[in-house]
Amino acid sequence: MKRLLLVAAVALAAFVPPAYAILGGEPDGNAHPYVGFVRFAGPGPSPTCSGTAISEHRFVTAAHCFPPGLPVRITFVENARLAAPSDWFFGMFVPHPGWCPACGPGVPNLDTNDVAVVVTDASLPGPYASLPALGLADRLPGKTPVTTVGYGIRERVKDVVDEFGQRYKATQLVSPGNGVLSSQFLKLSASKGGACFGDSGGPNLLGTTLLAVNSFTINQNCAGNTYSNRLDIPATRDFVASFPR
Repeated sequence: MKRLLLVAAVALAAFVPPAYAILGGEPDGNAHPYVGFVRFAGPGPSPTCSGTAISEHRFVTAAHCFPPGLPVRITFVENARLAAPSDWFFGMFVPHPGWCPACGPGVPNLDTNDVAVVVTDASLPGPYASLPALGLADRLPGKTPVTTVGYGIRERVKDVVDEFGQRYKATQLVSPGNGVLSSQFLKLSASKGGACFGDSGGPNLLGTTLLAVNSFTINQNCAGNTYSNRLDIPATRDFVASFPR
């Protein structure tokens, strides 16, 4: 049987497959001011993703969001649709050099190193999220709650995406067990809340610690489980640390 993979973000142009986002979520308010909305810096329709500021010039998101070297812009306004020109920060999108959509331990063997850094021109406002200690996810008990945050679509629409661009949050639970994906991906329950289209690159947080970034789900409705690329493993930590702070 052919297995369906849907990444947790989408190119939010005129039309997208109907889906929910941040299932069971609620408005974030100012709870996570370091979580931002990112899109192409040029005019016209653009893919959009979410991400997290970890220092003055580093914003972490997912590698599948944009082509390498694309100029992008970021805002931390809770409703990105209301962002003024002065609310945007510009930078260059740099995916992990090992990013490959068909080479890693995906479902099955679908992607690997789904992490990117936007290197910004101007300093990003604090506060910032922190990176996790190496191996942190391996030490978490099953059903540990994490906070998932993103700017994705919030409800099902028939034709045009008009419910995205507002920062929402939800609590997900770490799924127990060591599956084929666990060396690189964090498996999270989406039964009561989870990431979907537009939430790619957004964080899974333990307090202010950026444990992983939203990567993919395996069904159209973003239900069941979602998968996030871990930031507590050497491959991603070394990449993120290679950029000036």
